[in-house]
Amino acid sequence: MIRTGSIRQGITWLVVSAAVLLCTFTALILSLTYVKQMNESAEFRAQDVAKVVAEATSRYLLFDDAEGLRNYLSYFKLTPFLQHVHVYERDSIADSYRLSYFASYNSEGLAPIPARTELLDEFSGVRSRSTYIEVAQPVTIDDEVLGFVYLRISRATIISNSWKIFFTASAIIVIAGLFAWLVSIHVRSRLMRQLDQAVGIIQRISRNRDYSMQLPESNLLELQQLGIAFNTMLGRVEQHLERQQQAERQANDLNTELERQVQQRTNALRESNEELMATLEKLHQFQRQLIESEKMSSLGDLIAGVAHEINTPVGLVITSTSILQDKLEFMQEKFENSTMSREDFERFMEASGDNLGLIQRNIERTADLINQFRQLAMDQFAEETRDIAIYDFCESTVKSAQNRFPELASIEIAIDCPRDLHINCRSGPLLHVVTQLLQNSAIHGFLERVHGKITIQVERITEQRVQIRYRDNGSGIPEQLGRRIFDPFITSRRRQGSTGLGLHLVYNLVTQALDGSIEVESKAGRYTEFLINIAA
Repeated sequence: MIRTGSIRQGITWLVVSAAVLLCTFTALILSLTYVKQMNESAEFRAQDVAKVVAEATSRYLLFDDAEGLRNYLSYFKLTPFLQHVHVYERDSIADSYRLSYFASYNSEGLAPIPARTELLDEFSGVRSRSTYIEVAQPVTIDDEVLGFVYLRISRATIISNSWKIFFTASAIIVIAGLFAWLVSIHVRSRLMRQLDQAVGIIQRISRNRDYSMQLPESNLLELQQLGIAFNTMLGRVEQHLERQQQAERQANDLNTELERQVQQRTNALRESNEELMATLEKLHQFQRQLIESEKMSSLGDLIAGVAHEINTPVGLVITSTSILQDKLEFMQEKFENSTMSREDFERFMEASGDNLGLIQRNIERTADLINQFRQLAMDQFAEETRDIAIYDFCESTVKSAQNRFPELASIEIAIDCPRDLHINCRSGPLLHVVTQLLQNSAIHGFLERVHGKITIQVERITEQRVQIRYRDNGSGIPEQLGRRIFDPFITSRRRQGSTGLGLHLVYNLVTQALDGSIEVESKAGRYTEFLINIAA
């Protein structure tokens, strides 16, 4: 919202502000100059007093007459601006010197101040403070420093004179403002008379909408030009009003037709939207049903896989336990009847060893399965990220995998990665991913081949992303597995002991712990390639 104001107020404020600012600036310059001169004069006077005291003090220091110096300094009671005088004697010690208190003077009504020996090491001359001026002057005889004189002079007179100047300048500024206000009233009364007349006519034109009225001529050039321009504008306004009325009639007819067409199209659009919303609601219902169906299917596959994997070793354990229990009851019966022979005991021990071994192997198998299930649900985010030299990391991982899986000894493994490439990620999940891929190649890819090649290619694609391309020229992934390769319990060697959890765990580690994605491309009998994109 635009703030409005009158020309009268503008003229008054302009004249008064200009006069007050000019007087304020002039008074400020003169006051600051006068205060500066008073300060400089006080500092020069303080230095002169310090020199006089230093010259008079030299003989007292030379003859070690402290009492005489105090009597001499007592004469300064007639000087009201001098507050304190300290005289310090210089004592030479080896290659250095020390200042010691010799005599002092304190003005009446003022408490003594502490010794200022530490201040004399910082400056020698004059220094101004808010309420006093302090001076340090060396006492010398024939260029030999006997001591120092420290003076403190009051700035009360300077401060008092400064306030007087301030009040005088303030009074002058107020008087100048009042005078400027009276001048502005006289000036605006002469200038505003014709302008008020013109404003009154314009208000009547606006109120009555009578554009035939004209502004009168004026003897002021600016108002004369304004009147001519305004009268010309009034004539054009009349012409414009006539054209506007004609245009309004045409616009009303056009608006009526447009409203009719808009209403028709609105009705058609409303009907289309209703049909679209009904269709969208049906799609949402189908989507929810499909998601629920996929969830139930995945849950069924998971439950069936867990049950199948655990059921076999648990069943063998139960069977072996039952057989061992029967033999134990049989031996207990022979023992109670005292009919147990050495051969019966040996057969019992042999059967017990076989059954216990079978039980132990199947229990370990069950524990291993449960541990793999636990890895699928474990918190992969516990480990903190760290800086990894990726080439050395891949090299050490390959060596470790070759030690664990002898099948990799006959496989050529090539690492294509810049040696100075560093990434920042969780090393544990990445180590498990690369190791699991090498294990899959050894167990599945090169099961029917003696020789082959594995390539691990690492490159930085952006500042925050790294791409790992793992490829082997093994037997590939069977076509019937297809995109289900990352699902749990999917394997082509279940009867040989595989659980089908390796690539499922790899998928979880890449997408969750490493904040990345993994894709697979394979052709049966030719190659398998994993493309891993992780945050680094």
